[in-house]
This record gives sequence, C-alpha cells and structure tokens, in this order.
Amino acid sequence: MSVLRDDIAAFDRMRADLEAEHRNEWVVFHQGEFVDAFPDFEAAASTAVDRFGVGPYLIRQVGAPPIQLPGGMIFTPAHVLGASGI
Repeated sequence: MSVLRDDIAAFDRMRADLEAEHRNEWVVFHQGEFVDAFPDFEAAASTAVDRFGVGPYLIRQVGAPPIQLPGGMIFTPAHVLGASGI
C-alpha cells in the first residue's frame, strides 16, 4: 500500500474542493496528482488503465465513506487478464 501513499495524501489534501466540485463522482490520482473526475467507476477505471496500465493509481468516489479491503485484494481489469480471467 505504500506505493499509493502520494495518491492518498493528494486526495486528502484536495478533499474539500473535490467534495464541493465532484460530489459522488469517481476521481483518479496517479503519482500524487489529480487526473480527472468521472461519473462512474467503470469510466474512471477504463481511463486509468488506458493511461497508466496496471497501476498503481488511486480511484475513489468523492464523499463515500472509506472502505477497508484485505491486503491481498486488488482490482485487475478483465481485458488486462485476458478472456479466461486468469
């Protein structure tokens, strides 16, 4: 998770502005920089994968409560994995 530290810090610094301008939208951060806001997760994820490959990058919904995932869980788009999903 340490590779996302800059992205999380940037999100936290911008939280008030993001909540004022992009409430309930999905935002992407990469290398500590705000990339863009999107209407849904799929659009955010597709753009992130197209621009930055398999990551790392941070995708969060503005205004949503934080969630905790087990350390081994990551998002891997199906088209990166191939048709079999492995």
